[in-house]
Amino acid sequence: MDNEELYSVSSKKMKASKIRELMKYSSMPGIISFGGGSPDPDNFPFDDVKDIINKWDYKKSRVAMQYGTTGGYAPLVDLINTRMKINKRIDTSGDDIIVTTGGQQGLFLVSRVFLDPGDVVLVEEPTFIGAMAAFLSCGADLVSVKLEENGACPDDLESKIKSVRAQGKNIKFFYTIPNFQNPKGSTMSQEKRKAIYDIAAKYKVIILEDDPYGDLYYEGTPDDYMPIKSLGNKADIIYLGSFSKVLCPGFRLGWVLGPKNIVDKVGLAKQSVDACSSTFGQVIAHDYLEQGKIDNYLGIMRNVYSVKKSVMINAIKDKLGDLVKFTNPKGGFFIYIDLPEGISGEKLFNETIKDNVAFVTGEPFHIDPVEGDKHLRLSFSNSTEEQIVKGVGIIAEKIKKMMR
Repeated sequence: MDNEELYSVSSKKMKASKIRELMKYSSMPGIISFGGGSPDPDNFPFDDVKDIINKWDYKKSRVAMQYGTTGGYAPLVDLINTRMKINKRIDTSGDDIIVTTGGQQGLFLVSRVFLDPGDVVLVEEPTFIGAMAAFLSCGADLVSVKLEENGACPDDLESKIKSVRAQGKNIKFFYTIPNFQNPKGSTMSQEKRKAIYDIAAKYKVIILEDDPYGDLYYEGTPDDYMPIKSLGNKADIIYLGSFSKVLCPGFRLGWVLGPKNIVDKVGLAKQSVDACSSTFGQVIAHDYLEQGKIDNYLGIMRNVYSVKKSVMINAIKDKLGDLVKFTNPKGGFFIYIDLPEGISGEKLFNETIKDNVAFVTGEPFHIDPVEGDKHLRLSFSNSTEEQIVKGVGIIAEKIKKMMR
């Protein structure tokens, strides 16, 4: 039976994520995968988690294994709020927090609350494929804002706001990843953060600030990576956080921090999706924060990922020299490569996978797929140093062969 005519308009706009499709390669023997932004499994805090669970008494065990509230495990919400105030310098008065089933659910719920078909979302180009999927699933139109080496261009953002509104279209928010942007790895300067904050306040445009990697910086100090939301409350800013990179993605825990009226709506949307996120994971995350284990773990992982990034950067320089341009991120998991003129990312992938090397082409991160095919994203987080050197070598060999 063909049910095509019964599908909703939004479902017809859904398409498979290339990153999710590539995840199958990561579990295949012999494959070197630079595809997904997965944390290093060899360094998951297994012992910390076991220690936390083993210390639970009967009362806490019952709480952890029972349904929870939609808003989240209250002690965890309180600790997240405190951490946002102290570590991120966010004035949370007038704001609220809701725990989500990963950062991706936060993107989906915000989209569901705000977006009607034909609404406009301003996005950096390139930008995170998961965010694009969430926006498009609600029928939104995406309008790109130029992404420069030090973040989104304020002048282009202001120009796009004026242009879209002159066309009578409704801008719902501007989506940005200021720290170690996915896929490009760039970091927004503090000057640009202030300029974008002022533009959002002037034109009354909501900022949706996604910050899953902000604590994984490899140079500088936390002051260099303070959220846009730390600048004040003159602009409405929704901040998305995640435990996936700083604890483990298997718990599927994130949070939405924003104006109380917005978070209330997000909570209503969540009730119809999963009612509540995993209480078991939330209780572990609470104890993880309360016992201060997160700060020790972050210190370890900054060093682990910094070394891997350096290995990949040096391999690219050694194997490809001046043939490609690439980003050198100050944190996060990703290096973005501009391919030589005439080289297709898709065709390059088809060649490297024959030698068991996988990556993500730039195409799914771009509104313009033709432009996207000129790039590729490499993730160094989930590979050994030996795999990084070998994999980059194979990619370089294939690029040189295609150029010949």
